[in-house]
Amino acid sequence: MGKRFLISAMAALTISSTLNAAEFNLKENMYKLNNYMMQMQAGFIEGDKAKSLKAAEALGEESNKLLGDEAIMRNMLPANKAHKTRIASTSAHLINDNVEIIKSSMDNVRRDTAQNAYLDIQRACMRCHNLVRDW
Repeated sequence: MGKRFLISAMAALTISSTLNAAEFNLKENMYKLNNYMMQMQAGFIEGDKAKSLKAAEALGEESNKLLGDEAIMRNMLPANKAHKTRIASTSAHLINDNVEIIKSSMDNVRRDTAQNAYLDIQRACMRCHNLVRDW
């Protein structure tokens, strides 16, 4: 009886640790994506195209890794939110589409197009957060 209890307790602890690690990774990755957004905005404000482009490219890559894979998102979200993984993958596609717009619009003539794409990325982020978090 004691062995079964110990084995059950260890299994529960392992599952709990795994869930906490997934939640921590999701939060950590969201901070990383937010940091890229702040860097991109700073680049726009400072007139530093290279900074904005570098941040946009990193944002596109990281958001696709995190949000673009529904299986990964399903494992990272709490069980009662796992059915909302498609929202995250849709957001990843919107982010990537707008990153491409930014990359192709960084000349001085179409700078406002790049900045509007940045705002569209913000809207995609907020939409996902509002729908997934039920805020």
